Amino acid sequence: KPVGLNDPRTGKMPFAVMQLRRDNFSGSLYNIAGFQTRLTFPEQRRVFGLIPGLAQAEFARYGVMHRNTFLASPGFLDETYRVKSRPNLYFAGQMTGVEGYVESAASGLMAGLSLAYRLQDQQPPAFSGKTAIGAMGRYIATPNRNFQPMNCAFGLIDPYDYAPGQKKIRNKQERYERISERALAEIDAIARQMER
Repeated sequence: KPVGLNDPRTGKMPFAVMQLRRDNFSGSLYNIAGFQTRLTFPEQRRVFGLIPGLAQAEFARYGVMHRNTFLASPGFLDETYRVKSRPNLYFAGQMTGVEGYVESAASGLMAGLSLAYRLQDQQPPAFSGKTAIGAMGRYIATPNRNFQPMNCAFGLIDPYDYAPGQKKIRNKQERYERISERALAEIDAIARQMER
């Protein structure tokens, strides 16, 4: 989504943006960042040649779809990313079924905290489904015959708890803000407990 990347010549937001990442010291080789496609190689050559500045480019490699390898985490891992049958073994990152950099880092944080606490014979912090960390842990640990890797989304996080008689928040942005505030309050409480 090229939000905020307005074309300085026209002031308009482009339909799409291609990110090139320098791949060698001399600057003669660039990689199209995050590019996966089912387009054939000749079609990629044709389409990319339409992009201003790439008409005469020489392509060292074309994009392909990649397949992520991941564990059948439900039933195998618990919500702290620990192997149920081998309690001293943990996994983290995309191989557990979380998608994305932040989600992968969060799974590593949860696995690391859990292991550190258990090595001291203590219970690890319990992040509930009201937090993204807890919701992702619950997602990878909950039995699911059609398990597939997933990014964290508000749909995984526990819905907002309304007080009796409280009107439902119809505005999605406002509702998500409340859910986020609730999650941050829980994380703050866990952080205070960990400081003791």
